[in-house]
Amino acid sequence: MNNDFVTVAGTNIKLKKIEYARWLCLIEAIDVVQKKADELKSDLINDDFWVKPLAFQKYIDQRLETMLLDVDREEFNMSMSAAIEANKGLVVNNEPDEPVESEEEIEPDLAELELVN
Repeated sequence: MNNDFVTVAGTNIKLKKIEYARWLCLIEAIDVVQKKADELKSDLINDDFWVKPLAFQKYIDQRLETMLLDVDREEFNMSMSAAIEANKGLVVNNEPDEPVESEEEIEPDLAELELVN
């Protein structure tokens, strides 16, 4: 099940489920940074602020496991228990991680996704 392909909506592009989930995590991280910039009334285009790339990597690593469950539930219409079963033994961050055992969302640490001048 971990090698299922997802077709990106409106395109002919097919990605492996884990690739698709990683892209969704990156998009989500960028959205978090944009919201924070809006709160600070900062213009990310013209101001001299940036986010450290390792902060994005850490966010993706922390969110990937639950994003895979979300992809299974949304794209493959799986129940939470079926999604957990499908992702058992999936290797994340080069270390075996325990799959999420409940429907409780684990929020990644947003503290490092901050604007740096």
